[in-house]
Amino acid sequence: MKIVLRIVGKHLFERVAKEIAALNSAFPRRLGRAKLMSWQLESLEAPFRIGYLSDSAHWIAVVLVDARYPASVEEFWQIASREYLTLCHHEHSSQPLAPVILVFDDRLPANGPIEMPPLVADWVNSADGIHEIVRRVIACLRHLPHVQDELGDTHLILHAGARRLGYGIDSIQLSPAEVPLAEMFLSHFGSVVPLGEIQLMFRLSGRSTASSNIRVTIYQLRFKIELLTRRKLTLACAYGEGYVLRPNCEADTEPQDFEARQRPVAYAV
Repeated sequence: MKIVLRIVGKHLFERVAKEIAALNSAFPRRLGRAKLMSWQLESLEAPFRIGYLSDSAHWIAVVLVDARYPASVEEFWQIASREYLTLCHHEHSSQPLAPVILVFDDRLPANGPIEMPPLVADWVNSADGIHEIVRRVIACLRHLPHVQDELGDTHLILHAGARRLGYGIDSIQLSPAEVPLAEMFLSHFGSVVPLGEIQLMFRLSGRSTASSNIRVTIYQLRFKIELLTRRKLTLACAYGEGYVLRPNCEADTEPQDFEARQRPVAYAV
């Protein structure tokens, strides 16, 4: 699966290119059971044009727009109004328009919720860093109809507000400590999340970074993921490096009843 990040704005393109080179682990390399992903950056000139949203059957595009000022939102409302017929045509097309993510400058004032035009799929503050930008990109990909089939059994859905992890028609309750951990592993599916990043996440959330606390939390989350997905997915340990959310190579060949598996299983953490 080839994913093209079309970046509108020279400043944003240079920053993302630099951070990708330094933090290559931020970009997951695998989705689905055997879907390898390749990432390609494409620099586009400002101002934004509706033609930047064209997609292809051979690759998937996500458009990142350097929206350094709040006025950028009003500009996108005007574009959405002007291109209304074009957007309606693509809404029912088998090859929909690429999603748009606005990347605001860290000077953007937080004066409450921002109402985004339908043209915009999501927005993020550039101060949050490349990991958060990648997380938003993956979240947009998971909502594209023509990509969901590619994801297959990896289509876990996290409802952070309700602290529930969904898979198909089933869901399971997470603890407050498991929610940010699950979010991190989902956004890095198929790639090893380094121990340092996990410890940083625990520290930023005000939780103990003791190795025993981290191992117990990961053990509990792994048990819930395997229970929910009937062991199709697991959290595997890459010894000395970190952990990775991936398909379980030792999954049971016969489906088991969801409620019947509410029992502890011995794992090596």
